[in-house]
Amino acid sequence: MLESRGAAESGLMLVSGRPGEGKTTTVMNWAAEVGAAQLTAYPNWTPGCAMRELAAALSVPVERGYEARIGELIAEHEIPIIVDEAGYALAKNAAALERLRAITDKSGTVMVMVMMEQHYATLSRIGQLASRITWSVEFKPSGLPDVAAACAQLAEGVTFADDLIARIHHETGARMRLVMQAISRCEAVARHNGQNTISLADMKGAPLCEDFHARLTKRGGRL
Repeated sequence: MLESRGAAESGLMLVSGRPGEGKTTTVMNWAAEVGAAQLTAYPNWTPGCAMRELAAALSVPVERGYEARIGELIAEHEIPIIVDEAGYALAKNAAALERLRAITDKSGTVMVMVMMEQHYATLSRIGQLASRITWSVEFKPSGLPDVAAACAQLAEGVTFADDLIARIHHETGARMRLVMQAISRCEAVARHNGQNTISLADMKGAPLCEDFHARLTKRGGRL
């Protein structure tokens, strides 16, 4: 969609989803494959911070004229820019994102912004950014086949029984970050017991992960 867009400056992509769905891991893998420059926004992220971080990602010395050199490199090599935790960069009229957007406008390259849905309302009020978003990708909760695939690929020398996979899917709320935590715990039990296969019965009702967010929500935010 981005490569076939009509307007060259409409090169922004929005990636969203619940915490723990694998957004950051996915864009990091993609960045490695295509040679993208990956940045991570944080509270009080300024245009200067963004440009210095971009310079570091591109191995450009921060000296006189470095911003122009960054623009030249990105245009010459068609380097995409990824901004993780981009919701933090929406403060103060999204000045940092606007600075990066100016680079992608001139170079015709792509900028991927990873953020939570709760930031959409703020983003929609920043017309220069919102009007340039060509494609939006939402990470959905992982399905049972996704969890089974994760168990098969990530568990080292241990096969997970179907009943354990189903419990992992349920107990983690299908968040891949928690799924990986559960896999690690089950692996440890299997290794301790000298097992090549592990089932739900082997876990003896032990919690498979620690979902602090869910527990905190149930208690109304009280510890």
